[in-house]
Amino acid sequence: MNAAKDDQSPIEAKLVDSPKKESVAKSRGAVFAILFLVTGVLGIPLLWMNDKFSHAERIFWSIIVTLYTAALIYMAYAVCMWSYHQIFGA
Repeated sequence: MNAAKDDQSPIEAKLVDSPKKESVAKSRGAVFAILFLVTGVLGIPLLWMNDKFSHAERIFWSIIVTLYTAALIYMAYAVCMWSYHQIFGA
């Protein structure tokens, strides 16, 4: 065999230019959906990695999402305590 052919891989991978699409992580609407509908406060790093938000917006939305998540946790706690009192009559 030829030495030059032995060094080459039988399968060559080539990168293909994909059309310029905005990734979901860089979309403002997708970040809001993830923050408010899916992850709550766990999505804040995604907010801070997104270049489409200014520094002031990042701080504002981080505070809002933190308060929103705290309210949801409190409501879940209140429902659990109400259920407990209904079941055990305490």
